[in-house]
Amino acid sequence: MAGKRLYELMTKRGGKPSDYSDVVYGTVISAKPLKVQLSNNMVLTDDFIVLGKHIGKFKLQGNAIMKGSADMTFHGHHDTANISKADLSFKKTSMYIEFDNSLEKGDKVTMIRLDGGQQFYLFERLGEDGFGF
Repeated sequence: MAGKRLYELMTKRGGKPSDYSDVVYGTVISAKPLKVQLSNNMVLTDDFIVLGKHIGKFKLQGNAIMKGSADMTFHGHHDTANISKADLSFKKTSMYIEFDNSLEKGDKVTMIRLDGGQQFYLFERLGEDGFGF
């Protein structure tokens, strides 16, 4: 019966499909100012785009596990570290890691078109594998 009730609520609202929220995909055609072209060739400017928390530069605090190799500079000394596994634990107030996940021209992105289609929430940049960064 819950499904019937949900169907009734959805059909009662009416309107066109463009009036509802939807997942849409696009390509960044300009990073500054931000412009995203949707698959239907419509171009969105930054006036209509809300960026998610992990798009652009952001900081994370907490625990991290590192594997692989990394070029590091510490107190003026540069070296390459090969790390088989390192567990890092630090207080949120004492250390953070900064990431730069800024958008670049040609990036494929996933957005949610908000109700009414006047705003788009850009929450993910797709990597070469078709998944997140």
